[in-house]
Amino acid sequence: MGQAQIFTGARAKVLINGNVVGLFSNCSWSINQAKVPNFILGRYSPGEITPVDQDAVRMSLTGYRVINAGPYKVADATLLKNLLNEEDFSVAILDRQTNQRIFQADGCRVLGWSSGAAARGVSDLRIDIIGMIGQDEYGLAQGGDAETNGAAKIDDGA
Repeated sequence: MGQAQIFTGARAKVLINGNVVGLFSNCSWSINQAKVPNFILGRYSPGEITPVDQDAVRMSLTGYRVINAGPYKVADATLLKNLLNEEDFSVAILDRQTNQRIFQADGCRVLGWSSGAAARGVSDLRIDIIGMIGQDEYGLAQGGDAETNGAAKIDDGA
C-alpha cells in the first residue's frame, strides 16, 4: 500500500527564519488573486476575465503561550521602539516525513498577535502574518515564484 500521501498536522513543522518553532498547534495560509470580469456590448457574459493583482500572503499561527517564548522572541514580532528598523522574515511549513517544504512565505511581517488565559485552561497565542510572496512545493520545485522580468521595484528611479 505504501506511505500515506495526505499531509497531516502531525507531519507539519513551522519554521520562522529557518528555525523550528514548536509551540503552534494550528497554521493556516491563503493567497488571493483578483480577477475582473470584463463585459462588452453585444454579449451577456464577460468577454474576458482579466487578472489584475495578487494580494499579500496571509498566515495565522495559533498555539500555546509558553513562558519566555512570546511572539517577540519566537515569531519575529517587532517591538514598538524597533518599528522604524523592522526587517522581513520568512515562514515555512516543513513535512517532517519527507523533509520537503510544503509552503513558504517570504517578505513576511507580523500584523499583530493576541493571547489570553482562562481558569482551568491553557494559555493560547495567535500570530497574524502578512507576506509578499507565497508558494507551495510545486512553485518551490519550479525554482520559486516571483514577479516577471521588468516588474517595477520600490527603488526604481532612485
